[in-house]
Parts: sequence; C-alpha cells; structure tokens
Amino acid sequence: MQERLVVDNRVFLLGLDALYRRAMKHNEGFELLRCAREVAWTLHVQPADVPVEGYYAEDERLTEYFRLLRALQEEPASRVAAVERLPAYQRLYEVTSSPLYGRPRDEDKLLPVGHDALSRALQELAPRWTIPTLTRAAEQAARAMDDYSLVGLAARTQDPVVLAALRESVVLYAQVMMLGMALEEPPIVEWCVDAELASQANRFIGAFQALFPQGRRLPDATAENATTYWGARDEKAIVGRCVRVGYDDTRNPVMHYHWGINQSQGPLEVEEFWAPEIWTTARYRQERAYQTPVQNARLEGLDGLHDLNL
Repeated sequence: MQERLVVDNRVFLLGLDALYRRAMKHNEGFELLRCAREVAWTLHVQPADVPVEGYYAEDERLTEYFRLLRALQEEPASRVAAVERLPAYQRLYEVTSSPLYGRPRDEDKLLPVGHDALSRALQELAPRWTIPTLTRAAEQAARAMDDYSLVGLAARTQDPVVLAALRESVVLYAQVMMLGMALEEPPIVEWCVDAELASQANRFIGAFQALFPQGRRLPDATAENATTYWGARDEKAIVGRCVRVGYDDTRNPVMHYHWGINQSQGPLEVEEFWAPEIWTTARYRQERAYQTPVQNARLEGLDGLHDLNL
C-alpha cells in the first residue's frame, strides 16, 4: 500500500523553519556580516561579550555576526547620525525592522528589535508567565496584530513546541528527512495546513524574498510544495532548542525566563524555567534537554518553579 504522509500545521511550520534557517545562515554569514563589520568599525564598537544563542554557535562567522549585532543593538539612537548614510547600516536597519520579526521597536537604540505575538503576550501577562497562558495569549495577539512573522505564524497554531522552536530561530531579531527504509511506491503527501495559516505564511515568504532577492528562495505555502515541507521538517533537530523570552529586573540578581524543548520520553514538550543567567541552546542541550521538567526543577532549585506546567 502507498504510504500517506500528512503535512499538517506543525509539519509545515517546522519545514518552513528549517528552510528559513538554511537560507538565513547564508545571508547572515556573508552579506549581513559584512554590513555589521562596516557599521561596527565606523562606530568603533567591539563585539558583545554575551552568550551566543540559537544556531549562531554553529559557525564562527555566525557567532561573529551575532556578537556584532548584539553590540550594535545596544548602541543609543544618538549614534545613528554617524552611520545613517552608510548602505551597510541601511541594510541592517531594513532587515531588523522587517515584518519577518514582528513590529519594529526602536526603543531609542541604533537598531530596532521585533515585537511579535509572543512579545505582546509576555508584555500583557507579566509577571505571571506560564506556557498555557502565553500560548493562548500569543495566538490572540497574532490575530489582533495581524502578525505574520515567523513567531506570529507559530503562535496561530497554539502549539508550544512549534512556538518555542521558531522563536529560537529568530532569537537575534525578536523582543532559532529520513524515511528509514525504501518504499515500493512513493508516499502520498497530504496537505492539511489551515488555509488562513497558509495565507499568512505566504505573506511571510513574500517579505523574505523581497528582503533577500538574490538569496535562496522559500517555497510557497501551497499543496504543490507539500513534499518539500515534509522533507525539510525534522522534529529531532528541534529537541533541546532553548530561548530566553523575557526577564524580571525587579529581582536581585536579575532572573531570565526561558522556554526549552524537551523530550525525555514520548512526545516533545516545552519546559519553562527561570535562571539568573541566560541559557543558550548549546547549554540546554548539554545539561538538560533529555531530562524531565520535574528533574530539571529539582536540579535548578529556583524561584518560580511553582509555575512549571508539569
């Protein structure tokens, strides 16, 4: 019998995420790195000494870009006058203010950050952050804001695994197939993506192509490309992704709020935890990715564990 493969909302978005990351790594490691170097050199800004989050730890060029952009993001808006005529700065500003990452928020800085549906949910629900309430609020915010950013698309599914995975893919800009055996017949790949989600995703894809016209293309969110999205998604690859989505500066020390994708036994799940330092994907994968949230809570011993969705 012919195998039937279903491209549902999760499969589609994980496929889109994988294709976005592949294309974006190339854009950041070459064009955008050159821009960041030029702007940093002009302003005499050194790379930030911060934990390297997301996929930026995978390659030294991406690491350099991450640290340069983090440093530039901390520069005050008063320094814009020194670089505003540079094509390199204009390009960085265009990318960081793109709807790919939500609504741009300058906040009196040299470069904006994206205020997406999850950012809105975090803002509205502070300080009571839990996975179920944030997931619901982010879905409502995505629709209210007409947010078709990568995070906005994930928020519409109300799937915390997808939301955590895709937020890690855009950690630098936000407020991160094997069939196993031969088949006698090729499988049937069925497209079961919600029509509204596909429509919003095509807006994201169109904005991406307009921003990087010479780069790798993202396939349209259509049934004709179901096989491409099925082949691109890889749930195993997102295990251990960890993203800091907020922090509480009323505590001493400052406490950082994270979501990590965990798989101890059975299906993927998202763990929430607070820590006095920023946890990166690399650290989470090394220390905690394959433990249960209960084990993690006991290991960390931090305030806010009563909010864990165990």
